[in-house]
Order: sequence, then structure tokens, then C-alpha cells
Amino acid sequence: MRKKIKRKRTRGKSKITFMKKPEIAIVGAGPAGTSLAIRLAMRGFAVRLIEREKFPRHKLCGEFISPECLPHFSELGVLDSILEAGGERIAETVFYAPGGANVAVPSYWFGGNSGALSLSRAEMDFRLINKAKACGVEVFEEAQAIGLLFENEEVSGVKVKLKNGETKEIAARLTIDATGRANVLGKLAEKRSFAKTENRSRKTKTQARLVGFKTHLENVDLEKKRCEIYFYRGGYGGLSRIENDLANFCFLIKADLVKQFNGDAGKIVEEIIFRNRRARETLKNAVPFIDWLAVSIEGFGVKTVSPAKNLFAVGDSAAFIDPFTGSGMLMALESAEILARCIANNSFAAEQIEENYRIFYFNKFQSRLRLCAWLRRAAFVPQASRFIITALSFSEKARRFLAHSTRQSLTDNKNK
Repeated sequence: MRKKIKRKRTRGKSKITFMKKPEIAIVGAGPAGTSLAIRLAMRGFAVRLIEREKFPRHKLCGEFISPECLPHFSELGVLDSILEAGGERIAETVFYAPGGANVAVPSYWFGGNSGALSLSRAEMDFRLINKAKACGVEVFEEAQAIGLLFENEEVSGVKVKLKNGETKEIAARLTIDATGRANVLGKLAEKRSFAKTENRSRKTKTQARLVGFKTHLENVDLEKKRCEIYFYRGGYGGLSRIENDLANFCFLIKADLVKQFNGDAGKIVEEIIFRNRRARETLKNAVPFIDWLAVSIEGFGVKTVSPAKNLFAVGDSAAFIDPFTGSGMLMALESAEILARCIANNSFAAEQIEENYRIFYFNKFQSRLRLCAWLRRAAFVPQASRFIITALSFSEKARRFLAHSTRQSLTDNKNK
């Protein structure tokens, strides 16, 4: 173990504290990172969970928990706690084209008789992180990852900055990027790798193609037990009731349209989203209960499951699936379960973990991500979304096939 060494504070620099070496460090306490921490702690691993925010906190998210997530919560020992939080049970999701054409997908198609669940991330994440603490996970909140540690070109931990300005270097045998779409550790690893090449000047910053917005609303005209998805020019949005008589409204829209309205979410809703007839009916009297949240989104699909030696990505850090599928939360929990199993089966043999994780991950998710890439093209074109919704309304078999294809892989049983 490494002894604690303190360096005196010098002007303009923060104190650095070296800590004893833990086994696993996870950065990001969303559903992927926290569920992974719980699973590993239950298997006897020493885990440190590092989170930038202070919980509970609001998070930009569709806040839709599909029925397949509930068995995961049961395995994690948090199902009762999450169900007691007062979220809305969702019996069906209805997709609306701009002119009003619609098609419904019942929640029971995905298992269970009690439906999906719509619950704020503030509640869900808070209950998960409390469970992690109860399992012995050492949690650092308000700690921002600012760098990776390396030994012999292998990741050996993470450097974090605490709220008080103190910097800690947290060593770990395995480091996990669970920072979501921000992909913080993956980008740090890429930056280091790229800086060592002669072509670094060719690197250009990826421009955000989409912007996501989210708020909680009062006075929505929405039936209980229903989630609704609205398509409109340049994007789509989802509405569902959550706890405390509020509703979550989260939408995606092309970045160039956001610029036209100077980032004003209220104007975007009135001028763009209200062109969807059903959205106008449900939201015309709605009032924001919290300030709008916004985040830039560079794209969808697979990133990389192992950006560097001893560094692994989970949840949205590994791949970001389209929100209209309602399977983002499921994918976070599933990827965490796969990685936890790979680590448990291979101890700290990083190469074997990477090989197994990559195989199981792509067997599980590749087909659904490929299908979503095709559906995405239609989602952002009103005429195409209207055609598909109308066509699907005539065939339950086709609706079932598409719905299941955004979740289950044909090779699932081979991974168990």
C-alpha cells in the first residue's frame, strides 16, 4: 500500500494527497456507475465511486424506466426503495406524428404486468447511491475528474479536484468511465494518446449536432399511466408523469434550430414543438416547475468499451442509444452487469476482461444500435415519421418486432 504523502500548499497550487491504493475507481454515479459499484461491492471488491455533483440533483434524462430494469433493481437490493418513491407506472407509450397520427406500444410487451416506471433521476440516483454506501462503497461527491494516472502507459487511477480545491490522486487497479455522454475519462485518454502522435494538429473538435432540453412541468393535460413521444421538424420529445404530480418533458432538437431561437427552450416549444398537434394539446397550459436543463449532444452509437489499458467504459460512456427507444436506462444497467461479471470472472487480468467485455457487449447491443441508427434518420424527418407511424398502426406484429429489436439481442442467451 502507498503511504499518505502530503505536499505543502504553494501559491496558486492546491495540496495533493496520495491515498492508499484501492481496487476499482468508478467515475460517475448515474445508474451505470452506481449499479456497477454495488455489484462489485457485493462481490467483495473495494470500490471508490467519484461523482461531480452533490446528490440528490436534477439530471437531463427522459426518466423512463422500462419494465426490464426492475429485475436489475431487485438484484441490486433497491427495488422496494425505488417503487416507494412515488413514480408513475406507465402502461403504454404512444408515438405521435406532427399531424396527429399515432401508434401505441404497451409496456407489458417487455415483461411483467405492472408496466414501466417514470421517476425523476433525482430520486432514483439518490436511492442508488445510498445503497452503494450501505454496501461499503466509498463515495466522493462534488469531486471532478481532471486527469488520469498512468504507470508504464497503463491507466493506474484518476486525479480528482474536490469542492474545497484539494486535489486527490486516487490509484486503482481498474478505472471505470461512467460519466455518461460527456465521456470524460475516454476523452482524457484520447487526448493523451493523440498528444503523443505527430498528427495532433489535424484533430478538430466535434461539433454538437443536437441539443437536449429537460424540465419538470405542472398542469400538463396527459392521461395517467401514459408516456407520449412527439415528432416534429428537427427532433422529437417525450412526456410522462413522475412523482409529486409533476411531469417530465425532455426533447432533442437540431443545434442549428436552437441557435435560431438563441437557446430559448420556451420559444422552441411554442414555435417548433407545438407544430405537433398532440404536443400542443398536452403542453399548452403547462408551466415549468424547475429551470430548463440543456446539454449538447455530439452523436449516438458506440464509442469504445476500453479507451486505454485498465480503463473501461460503461453506460452512455460506451454507447449512447436514441432516447425514443425508452431503453437507455436498461442499457446502462445491462452494460454494468456485463462488466461486473467480466471483472468478477477474471479478477484484475485487464486483457482478459477487455476481451470478454468487448465480445459480450457487442453481442448484446450491436443489433439494437444498428436498428436505432436506421430509425434515427426517420425520427428527424416529419414526413418519414408520419409514414412509419401510419404503417405500423396497421400491424401489431411489426410494432412488436421493432419494439423488441431496440432492446433484446438474438445472442442474449449465449452471454449468460
